[in-house]
Amino acid sequence: MTARRTHLVARLSIAVLLAASATTGAVTLSSAAPSREEVEQARARLDSLNRELDLMVEQYNQARIKLQEVQARLADVRAQAQRAQATADRAINSLNANAARAYRGVGSQIAELFESASLADFSDRLEFIGSMAQADSDLAVEAESAQQEARWTAAELKATAEERQGIVDALAAKQDQIESRVAEARDLYEELDRKYHEALAAQAAAQEAAGTVVVGSPIPPPPAPNANVAAVLQAAYSVIGTPYQYGGSSPETGFDCSGFTMWAWSHAGVYLPHSSAAQYASLPHVAQSDLQPGDLVFFYSPISHVGIYVGGGSMIHSPQTGSVVSVVPIYWDSFVGAARPG
Repeated sequence: MTARRTHLVARLSIAVLLAASATTGAVTLSSAAPSREEVEQARARLDSLNRELDLMVEQYNQARIKLQEVQARLADVRAQAQRAQATADRAINSLNANAARAYRGVGSQIAELFESASLADFSDRLEFIGSMAQADSDLAVEAESAQQEARWTAAELKATAEERQGIVDALAAKQDQIESRVAEARDLYEELDRKYHEALAAQAAAQEAAGTVVVGSPIPPPPAPNANVAAVLQAAYSVIGTPYQYGGSSPETGFDCSGFTMWAWSHAGVYLPHSSAAQYASLPHVAQSDLQPGDLVFFYSPISHVGIYVGGGSMIHSPQTGSVVSVVPIYWDSFVGAARPG
């Protein structure tokens, strides 16, 4: 059985063992325990659902990042459009004021020309009037240029606003898809969880009858190569058992996979984007042979899942709907790379 499959049915493994042991005649278990075939079928369906959800949630998170970028650009374009329109308005107002003054003073300007005391005086006054006309011409060009810029930025503003609305609509549609898959996965998980607890009760009864007791051991804290990683792992281990929630990035809301790694590494003062693919793209990569506790490990192609390596071939992560933050063996069969924040 692969590491991925082992992970998906970790809580059902006892039920599988019970179903197998029942055939040996050692103990008679409750008929409520699921058969091996039931577990295999449910595992295959749950694996398919969770793979679909991994991709959907990754697309959802990337769309949210894109929305943030577009909203920032929308604010910049809106400010640029306002500045361009204000410049155009000032130029037009100045041009209109000059035109009004020129209209009222055309007679006096001609009179001043003919009252010149000399030819040189006449030439100076004519040059002055010409310079004023040139200034008005320049102002007219400035006004037209500013108006054109205002029209361009208004068009860009409209296009950016439409792009934002398109992303918002796509997010809403993706959210509906995710909610539908989440509901299906949750129903399947709860059915298997019920069977698991029935099998667990049967196992406890069988162990009691046989006079054996199985005691679980706590997860040991992993070693950390430096203080930053120690802070990250301490934070990550402190929320073991927190439920998975797509789009979540805090203990209060729950976590999806990249929300969990983002939150854990924030305790070392490192910002990560809320997307497994974006985290992989933005960080320096490390070879599998060089993995250290605290490194991020990534899975599937395209990348749609991430966890934090804790040493010993294990990772801590927020897996999928119906599960919780937990420490599990790394999915080596789906591993695509690793990266080191900090």
